[in-house]
Amino acid sequence: MKDIHVLCINYNIRSDLRKALSSLNYILPRVNKVTVFDSHYPYLSSPDSSPPFDIDYINARQDLGITLNTYIEAIESEYVLFLFTYELLTSAVNGNTLTLKDDKPIMTVYHESKDLYYQFPFMVKTSFLKDSPFVLEREVPFREIIFHLWLLKNGESNVVTLKENVIEKIRKISNITTKEKLSFAYKLKKSSPGSILSAPTLSVMISNFNMEKFLSTAIQSCITQTVPFDQIVIVDDGSTDNSSKLLEKWKNHPNIQCFFKSNEGKAKALNYILPFITSDFVLELDSDDWLDPDAVLLIKDKLWTLPPNIAVLYGNWRYWNQNSAAEVEFLKVRHGKSVNSREELLSYPFPLGPRIYRTSILKEEKGFPIIDFEQGRLYEDIAILVQLFKSYGFFYDDFTIYNVRKHNDNITKKNHSKWNDFRKFLK
Repeated sequence: MKDIHVLCINYNIRSDLRKALSSLNYILPRVNKVTVFDSHYPYLSSPDSSPPFDIDYINARQDLGITLNTYIEAIESEYVLFLFTYELLTSAVNGNTLTLKDDKPIMTVYHESKDLYYQFPFMVKTSFLKDSPFVLEREVPFREIIFHLWLLKNGESNVVTLKENVIEKIRKISNITTKEKLSFAYKLKKSSPGSILSAPTLSVMISNFNMEKFLSTAIQSCITQTVPFDQIVIVDDGSTDNSSKLLEKWKNHPNIQCFFKSNEGKAKALNYILPFITSDFVLELDSDDWLDPDAVLLIKDKLWTLPPNIAVLYGNWRYWNQNSAAEVEFLKVRHGKSVNSREELLSYPFPLGPRIYRTSILKEEKGFPIIDFEQGRLYEDIAILVQLFKSYGFFYDDFTIYNVRKHNDNITKKNHSKWNDFRKFLK
């Protein structure tokens, strides 16, 4: 009975795809059709030999989430089987193995990578897939997270996990970017909030200007926290792209407040929403960056013992490069250090952060200063730190929860040549 439609996702190497297609011979009597979601190489649509099943090649180089949701609506087979990137089936697969009961519409396979445990959907009832769409690719930092988030949302009591070795890797995962992505996915596992329920409250504030293509990722990273933010406050600073329209999707979320204003620069935009922040502390997130899923959990754990004269808690940055294929590649983690003088602050080798402000102090200082340099539209992060450092302390802790996206549209990158002028302005 041909009741399985196979979806091959992200096979970037032609020989890997050929091996994955050959491994389908183990379940050939059940394979109705195969679809390859080709995201990298057009030549993948020309396999060396004709396989013994119908096969389609779909261009998924735009938004994989949208492409999958649309395509799945037309699938007629009872089941969908997923194979990803380096995977192929083994001889352990047989008709009895691939069986889903009515109360378990999702089958996964247990994976281990050193100390990491992670899951992708393996086989799913098509009817369940049609009722449970994937998030959009623009809402996640990298496309693999689409499937982890889908399981996180739909798993719970719906999953049966195979322990049999029905899948093997074509090659070992040695790429540092892939390892960082797996580490990120592992953090999506639900954590027990425990005693941090009574910890100091924490919000996040986002100011956006023309970052439509990245904004959804920033917001989704705030929503997909193992422990939720107490508030998520977003302001659009007069964007001329489709950011305002995009924010319409989020403004009815129970934990999100959205504001819209004319363009006056980031400092004024953040000051605009500051009165609406009611939490003890607030994290500043740029609209083109994103947070680890355990950011709130880790930060709240550190807020317990923060001395009252500390205005800013900060840590390390994790840097990613947005390449020409619109994908992110891991670069490095830049570790912070303690700042003990104004000169150390101004000569800090990279922006100090991520910045978690004590809200009461930020409000006492009337928010972010609007300085004469560039009408306050640049280096608002440095200006507020210089102001706060006059009366309060900063505290560095060795933690990494903030992901910086390096790309050509970054405002600071575009104005890098003005940094020395700004330093002279402050002196």
